[in-house]
Amino acid sequence: MRRTLLVTSALAAACALAPLASALAPVASAEPAADPAVTVQAVYGPEQFPMAGVAADIAPCGGGANVATLTTGVDGTAVYNGALGCYRVQVSTPIGCALDSDPAVQVTSAPGVTPPAIFRFRCA
Repeated sequence: MRRTLLVTSALAAACALAPLASALAPVASAEPAADPAVTVQAVYGPEQFPMAGVAADIAPCGGGANVATLTTGVDGTAVYNGALGCYRVQVSTPIGCALDSDPAVQVTSAPGVTPPAIFRFRCA
């Protein structure tokens, strides 16, 4: 009789805790979050302050139409969340500024690697 009571109470406790355990278990998503394909960064001055409002066109390296046009935010960055691969990033120079390098940069993204396209400006 005692064994029956012990087994019954153990089974009842296991059944009562099973829904709670499944609710607390982490849920695996069907697809992992994708890495961004390209990060554009615009800075100015020797201190490399972030530069907002810089327009950047993103196009495939092999040529073709632009896949996106981004504008940097207050932190000086913009992110393109497209497919991984090779991209050509070209910026427009804001009025009153000069670009320290070529206005176009080629970057190649891979799983786990988000290459930055960094543009440095000199502004009056």
